Amino acid sequence: MVGEKSQWGRPLMDWTAKIYRNCLAYGDDLPFAAGKADGSYATNGKGHWTDGFWPGLILLAYADTRDPALLASYERYVPFLEERAANDAERNRANGCLPLDHDVGFIFHFTAVYHWMLTGSEASKRTGLQAAQVLLDRFHERGEFLRAWNDWEGDSPDFREEKKGKAIVDSLMNVPLLFWAHRVTGEARYRDAAERHVRRLRGLIVRDDGSTHHTFNFNPETGEPIGGKSVQGYADESCWSRGHAWAIYGFALAGRYTGDRQTLLAARKCAAYWLGSLLPDGDAPWDFAAPRNERLPIDTSAMAVACCGLLELAARLPDDAAALRQGAERLASRLTGAHAAPPFPRAGAFVLHGCSGPAYKKGSREEASGQYRNADQPLIFGDYYAYEALLRLQRGSLMLPMGFDGS
Repeated sequence: MVGEKSQWGRPLMDWTAKIYRNCLAYGDDLPFAAGKADGSYATNGKGHWTDGFWPGLILLAYADTRDPALLASYERYVPFLEERAANDAERNRANGCLPLDHDVGFIFHFTAVYHWMLTGSEASKRTGLQAAQVLLDRFHERGEFLRAWNDWEGDSPDFREEKKGKAIVDSLMNVPLLFWAHRVTGEARYRDAAERHVRRLRGLIVRDDGSTHHTFNFNPETGEPIGGKSVQGYADESCWSRGHAWAIYGFALAGRYTGDRQTLLAARKCAAYWLGSLLPDGDAPWDFAAPRNERLPIDTSAMAVACCGLLELAARLPDDAAALRQGAERLASRLTGAHAAPPFPRAGAFVLHGCSGPAYKKGSREEASGQYRNADQPLIFGDYYAYEALLRLQRGSLMLPMGFDGS
């Protein structure tokens, strides 16, 4: 069990205790992605892009404690994850599960892949490789990008057409699944697709000032670039903070796998924009371009992701390490202080004040009225990255799933 050798020891111990208690509360169910403002989560949340975060949290705690009770709690989810990786259309419909898309890294790298790393489970290795193939099948050869979302009924005809040629910044956090698949199989097709996708987004998603587009559209037939758009952010020209955090961490991880300095410099450019754009108290607004006023929602999930990304980048760029780590520690201090959830049992969450989706759009009725949506919520992925950040700060050398380099 982790000790209290630094300021992060106590909150890490408290959060680990919550994981034990949540294991009892959740059984073999999953919390929904977004909880209530009081820090509680409803369960029966299976079938979404967030399926890997709660089981992944259990594995992170197991990696730190090596308590077999935690491993047993994680392994209750193995049958569900195996069925999820099969991605059978009829089973998905029967179980209310969305078909898999480019977010398979979020689901299976934290779970099946990490379970294999920790235990040597061949079954989990097969599940991870099955998921990697799902992701590889989304690679657009001409456009050199991984297609993001599936065709969802209920979307407008224009958006359904647009999605045929759309890549999004979140995908940078899923390509490590392809790098891992290359490492364990030796098949270059996985690494080739991952490297080409990262290069493509590095050249198109990152703007000159270091800000980022949320999504980028391509001609679905020819692969020619069209331009940047935003679904989650304030406006097409804005910078959605969680997407920007995905860019920092995703480019840093790609740099770890490839050693490519241009990719690491892209991460550093994004990090510089992030650190220069925070609110005076160190919080991240939900979108960096949203008008700044006393009611501006923040997004602690973006802060948690960026904290991990800054620490990963600090390990790759020694000359910048001190400033990057300082930035990460400031974020962690806010997460464990001003934004910490109440103790269990009132709250199963670690961190409050997340923003799960667009709080409002530029010029919208919600913006004018101040009736914001998707704000002031605990988010299971915010909890995941906040816990990972504390493990990085407290333990340093702890093996982490997205940082696995095969050595």
